[in-house]
Amino acid sequence: MSGPDVVLHGHFESGNVYKVTLLLALTGTAYDYRHVDIFAGETRDDNFTALNTFQEVPVLEHGGTVVTQSDVILRYLADQLGRFGGKNEDEQRRVQEWMAWSSNKLINGISQARFGSRWANYDPATITFFQNRARAAFDLMDRHLADHPWLVGDEPTIADLSAAGYIYLVNEAGLDTTAWRNMLSWMGRLSVLPGWHHPDKLPQKNAIVAPTVTFDAPADD
Repeated sequence: MSGPDVVLHGHFESGNVYKVTLLLALTGTAYDYRHVDIFAGETRDDNFTALNTFQEVPVLEHGGTVVTQSDVILRYLADQLGRFGGKNEDEQRRVQEWMAWSSNKLINGISQARFGSRWANYDPATITFFQNRARAAFDLMDRHLADHPWLVGDEPTIADLSAAGYIYLVNEAGLDTTAWRNMLSWMGRLSVLPGWHHPDKLPQKNAIVAPTVTFDAPADD
């Protein structure tokens, strides 16, 4: 895969877009980034709808293939790149389990509390509901990570990257993660992977993004 072949449509406020950019960064994969102004309704115009029926970002184009939904994009890229997808069939199934759970419980709680606080003016009780949903997910992750360095296996996978989509944005959702020590350690391990970047480094306009650090860069001779 190379820059001219990979096009990512996204918006810098989206944690789901962040998931995809993080995998591209960790694998040193260059791409053409196309900014989509979701707040101006650009996902609902005819051209974008023709690209993605769901009218959402992210959208990945690779050659003639169009892939939507962030976790599906992660799986597609992992398969194409041969990286971060799980080392065998059993790990790949467990990766998909974690990604499905993260989307339903972890990401839903953080993203809805964040959206309701920053943009939608949700009722405080509604925000609290989603914050508590996120905290319950933190509890589960923290228990699992007490005995595991990563969500699946002994090295990072797209399960970790999927969960990371909103985990670095918890402060914008009115959440504090300091009580979950194992999860914090996991976040620390993620953040020192070569090529890792914070969500605030997402492009805010059209750009060719060419990561220079790859996860498996060979050691100097």
